[in-house]
Amino acid sequence: MATVYAVMEKYHRLIIFSLLGVIVLFLFACTFHDILPICHYLFGCDHMMHL
Repeated sequence: MATVYAVMEKYHRLIIFSLLGVIVLFLFACTFHDILPICHYLFGCDHMMHL
């Protein structure tokens, strides 16, 4: 367990930015459904976010 905490402490910025990148990717995928159909392939959703 101490090893996991040490890795998390050492790479915390990389972990945070990776998670934020995934969230932004899915937001773009839902917003631009015709260009980036990741949401459709993974979850089978056929909707777009309307801003």
